[in-house]
Amino acid sequence: MSSGGDERARLANVLDRELGTIGTQAVLLSQVVADRLGLHARDVEVLDILSRGGARTAGELAELSGLTTGALTRLIDRLERAGYVRREPNPRDRRSVLVVPIGERLARDMDPLYAPLERDLTELYARYSEEELSLLADFFGRVNAAVREHIARLRATAPDGSTDG
Repeated sequence: MSSGGDERARLANVLDRELGTIGTQAVLLSQVVADRLGLHARDVEVLDILSRGGARTAGELAELSGLTTGALTRLIDRLERAGYVRREPNPRDRRSVLVVPIGERLARDMDPLYAPLERDLTELYARYSEEELSLLADFFGRVNAAVREHIARLRATAPDGSTDG
């Protein structure tokens, strides 16, 4: 018979493995969607950021995507040529522009690719009580916060582990 600590460790390992698999699957999904649309995987990831959060400045997109400003400029150029985004003056800062997703184009091209997954997830959510869904939402929110903090730590340290600055 295993102790409570052993079971907790086993479950933590299962969660770690499943979270890693989710990350890998997200990367693969971005690539498959990109291939279907004739885009790069990073393009799809930036479109996801825009579709979830609305218009952003290039600086915000660089921070959220981890891309350099130069790479992001080329990415925005590609998305603009493809008709997925447009640049608009930033009303809060005339020195910058907002990158605005073109919702109709995104819906037309991306909705058919994601709709089956969204249906599957909706069916999955229906299997859980509101209390369980609340717990899962809290858990994944905390996972996302931990990952963001880890990314910030990695960005703040040199490859040898020393802090920049």
